[in-house]
Amino acid sequence: MTLLLRDYHGHAFELADAEDAGRRFDEQIETIMPHGGCGQTLTIGIHDQPALRIDIDIDADRAAVRWLPDGSYAAERQPDTPITVYESPDTGLVEIPAGIARVASAAARTAVVEYVTTGQRPTSMRWQHEEQ
Repeated sequence: MTLLLRDYHGHAFELADAEDAGRRFDEQIETIMPHGGCGQTLTIGIHDQPALRIDIDIDADRAAVRWLPDGSYAAERQPDTPITVYESPDTGLVEIPAGIARVASAAARTAVVEYVTTGQRPTSMRWQHEEQ
């Protein structure tokens, strides 16, 4: 199973192993987006079926880490402020609510590496479902 990291443009990068995933993630999150900040959306999964979505703003040291198959999100910190990320060229900037942007940037990286290693939802974080 080859996992792909997709950036906000939809460019796919094959992730050979956990080390490659960490390196690729680090490169992507430091990229300056068209809005002048680093906030962006990344997805990881097979082919066109992402399983892990990360909306991250390293300047705010906040990320929303979502497990798409069951709609859960990681909740490591208390809600603080929303983050703004560049989701895609079609969508542009989107605001990610504070209620789900509850992970530090380093923990988001850990989730990526763990998912690439195991192919399963990361167990290194606490997960919960959005309240309807």
